[in-house]
Amino acid sequence: MKTRKQFIAVAAAGAGALLAAPAGAQTPPMPAATATPAPKKASDAATALAARMRAFDPKLTDEELATIADGIDANLQIGRGLNPKGTAIPNSVEPATSFKVFET
Repeated sequence: MKTRKQFIAVAAAGAGALLAAPAGAQTPPMPAATATPAPKKASDAATALAARMRAFDPKLTDEELATIADGIDANLQIGRGLNPKGTAIPNSVEPATSFKVFET
């Protein structure tokens, strides 16, 4: 599910089906799980950044570097989700900061 709307729609449909079923009725067996797609290979940039980690810890294995690269890609995906249009925010935009001094 790519969006919250899709998730909510599926969750609502599932909850509605549970509420609509009679109390003594058995639920039908779940359909066989479909084959999961092969995990995506990490991007070249994430792999290069993960390989650069060997400068800090030369004992890292290739498996650990692959895990690090996958984590980097996952974080990039989260970032793209937070800013889907890729809008850059200029440095001059910042939250208004106000200070108050309370004397006791």
